[in-house]
Amino acid sequence: MKRLEDMTEPELRELMSEMGRAIQMTAALCRLAEPPLFVLLLFNDPKVSQYIANCQRSDCIKALREAADRLERKEDVPR
Repeated sequence: MKRLEDMTEPELRELMSEMGRAIQMTAALCRLAEPPLFVLLLFNDPKVSQYIANCQRSDCIKALREAADRLERKEDVPR
């Protein structure tokens, strides 16, 4: 087993691709009306992260910024 920081770029790419496929397969098994967009962020050191997403970069930024704002405010999204 390797730590993220010890992985090569091809190893990281494969790991992230596998995790992205797992998210998509899980969503399909849940029979969602439409597949959700996602951003998966992995890190051991918060200053060095790896991510994979199935949406546009600009949408990733908006979603991450909105989530970070809610986390800082300790806010939950009401249903």
